[in-house]
Amino acid sequence: MAGKIFISYRRSETAWAAMALFERLWREFPHQVFIDLEGIALGVEFNVAIEQHLEGCHAMLAVIGPTWLDEIQRRRNDKRDYVRIELARALERRIPVVPVLIDGADMPDEDHLPDALKAITLRNGLKVVPDTFDAHLPRVAAVIRSILKDAGVEPTHTTAKAPAAAPGPSAKTLSEPWMSAEGRDEFGHWAELSVNGVVQRLRWIEPGEFWMGSTEAERKRFGEQGDDDWKKWIQNEAPRHRVKLTRGFWLADTACTQALWQTVAGDNPSSFTGDPNLPVEMVSWNDVTQKFLPALNRQLSGVAAVLPTEAQWEYACRAGTETAYHFGEQIHTDQVNYDGNHPPPGGRKGEYRERTLPVKALPANAWGLHQMHGNVWEICADLADGGVLAVVGQRAWRGGCWGAGAAYARSAHRRIAHLSDRNNYGGFRFSVSPIERPQGLEVSSGGMRL
Repeated sequence: MAGKIFISYRRSETAWAAMALFERLWREFPHQVFIDLEGIALGVEFNVAIEQHLEGCHAMLAVIGPTWLDEIQRRRNDKRDYVRIELARALERRIPVVPVLIDGADMPDEDHLPDALKAITLRNGLKVVPDTFDAHLPRVAAVIRSILKDAGVEPTHTTAKAPAAAPGPSAKTLSEPWMSAEGRDEFGHWAELSVNGVVQRLRWIEPGEFWMGSTEAERKRFGEQGDDDWKKWIQNEAPRHRVKLTRGFWLADTACTQALWQTVAGDNPSSFTGDPNLPVEMVSWNDVTQKFLPALNRQLSGVAAVLPTEAQWEYACRAGTETAYHFGEQIHTDQVNYDGNHPPPGGRKGEYRERTLPVKALPANAWGLHQMHGNVWEICADLADGGVLAVVGQRAWRGGCWGAGAAYARSAHRRIAHLSDRNNYGGFRFSVSPIERPQGLEVSSGGMRL
């Protein structure tokens, strides 16, 4: 019998951590991980749904952030506080509960908890912060394995393939609660979400396979442009390897605009202003995952907005191509906003604008995605093969920017940055995924050198 693992969290404060736990555990325990009950369908009695989800559960991860206890106290008489109720039911059933303490949260004091939750204070909690989050994931998995073993159940050992893809362009029924509009055009299937009148269009990216990284010939060609440090840095694109994405996903067709950031997060940190359709910049991985995405997710239903993985980003950027850019082996500043004083080898110089452009100012790729090359670096959720760098809190930025040469804007190029890094070169675009389904990824061979 396979075990069942349940992740409980409050979307308002720890969505980024819960999704990271979900995606990491799914790879090791495929088809055994379930995440929260905030997506209960209308008309379904929540007490019944909770019982159904906890049936056969062998372990629960209780993700606890800084405001978790405040919400428990504030909503202690709320009959629809799913987080409190599902945790109380788990403790009542004597399901092993592992508290995961996020963003400086401490184990709640027993005296401040309802009677039904006091038993959680008898559990050892795992305390993590964003800069060391990835380092703790193997420990979480080890704890889950131990719990399943003690329960006399076995984890599944099949390849971690995702469930069947959500309805794609060929499906007859396409509407989802988060969509404000949808349709088709020359690029394929699109959908829009609207927040306070600010609209973001997303593109459906079909599952598929691609070559990730650069060829030896490309690395040699572009490596000759720089000094020894650049030649060494370009090697983090190696080795080129085959990647299969087992499920499709929705990806914003542009970098996040200042208008969307401001309506969601309440401020505008950007240094280049004057047009709400300029990309937001001066934001870090921490800013995006702990401020913007949680706030956006509070307004979505049944899905979670997340950063794309590095593999998803490059797959979408390439749009079926294997050349240095999705435009081919050459680019010009008519196509890409980069420092035109530094064109690709053999290319002609172009304009150096010294600032960002509106997110749809330049042509889209074959899948309808604008400015995957240039304008602003785009922050990814991970490193394709993070190793030590992920442990110390670094992630990939992709796509180049307005202030860098053409070599940095290539589909394969990777900049490695700290979680707290922010500057006017860096922005992001987000993807949307069903809450109860992972973003499938299989790497058949190789892995990046970091």
